[in-house]
Amino acid sequence: MKKSLLKYGFTAVIMSLALCGCNNASSQKPVDDSVFALVNIPYAEFFKSETTDGNFDAYTSATQKVANGSMSYGTYHEATVEHKDAVAKGITCPVKISKSLLESLGGTEITDESPSFDLTISGRGASTIRYSGKQNLFQSKDYSYYILSKTPSYYKNASKENGKVVFGKITAAPKDMGTLYVTISAGEAHHDFSPTISFYKSNEELSTEKTSITVAKISEFEGAEVAKTVTKDENGNETLTDKSLSALKTIIATDSEGKEYGLTTLSNFFWGKKQMGFKAPANEDAAKNYYPQHELVGKTITKLTFVTEADVYVCSKIVKGTVADAKSAETTFTPTADGAFVVDNIQAK
Repeated sequence: MKKSLLKYGFTAVIMSLALCGCNNASSQKPVDDSVFALVNIPYAEFFKSETTDGNFDAYTSATQKVANGSMSYGTYHEATVEHKDAVAKGITCPVKISKSLLESLGGTEITDESPSFDLTISGRGASTIRYSGKQNLFQSKDYSYYILSKTPSYYKNASKENGKVVFGKITAAPKDMGTLYVTISAGEAHHDFSPTISFYKSNEELSTEKTSITVAKISEFEGAEVAKTVTKDENGNETLTDKSLSALKTIIATDSEGKEYGLTTLSNFFWGKKQMGFKAPANEDAAKNYYPQHELVGKTITKLTFVTEADVYVCSKIVKGTVADAKSAETTFTPTADGAFVVDNIQAK
């Protein structure tokens, strides 16, 4: 009987210690409710951690180009009665964030079951594009989100500091783009920017013996979202065909002094044409009454970081020059004397 009681007492002590240990472990290691989500982040909040002093240049005028996923997908806007009144508000970016913090931001949760919507773009290249599932973020308010099922290739970490949600610098393993070849020319009169910068790639390398090489316009980035183009016959029957949306969300340029600049679609690049550009007013009156000259005009760009739908790409070797025929699929590229990527102040035609 005595041995039995001793055995019972020993067992009870072991169980008590085990329970105590479990309770301590639970209190020391709270459950992590972090998720990966695509989140609509306002421009100012997005670039605060990405560029020097959080600077960026964003197109703030109302235009239907904002509602054209071929040009502007990766940014977001809120629904308007007239698509021509759409204004880009920020960038849709993968984020690692606690579920409770995400919900506290007040955005709308988008799911695969969210209803599809159509956007019809008029004018040249008129079309109707149908967006579905997570593509609803394209036309949703600030901080709207879509929970991802897999870890993205890049993301921002979100945390709460002094009672405010802060989005950190992008965490990524950038892909090296190799050498980019650029030309600078005057933009067309109807363009929003001049000078206009075009991007090329080549399978050849410049050398002291090879002073010109064959280049082609840079290809589209991989991983673009695919929506549907909607066409109707005379009886109203619909035909849906795949429509690739723009894959480039933003470009971050770094100058020779290490300053970083946030560049955005419509304001600084039209990626359908593989072109980038900056506002360079012709005179003091234009600068004062219409728009200021972009800070990068006259400076040397030494690095470009491309944040796309699927990955982050970086290029630290950029050579400026001229091409024999800018309209050809392939053409001959000849570098300038030193090849430095200086942004010249060239006025629109």
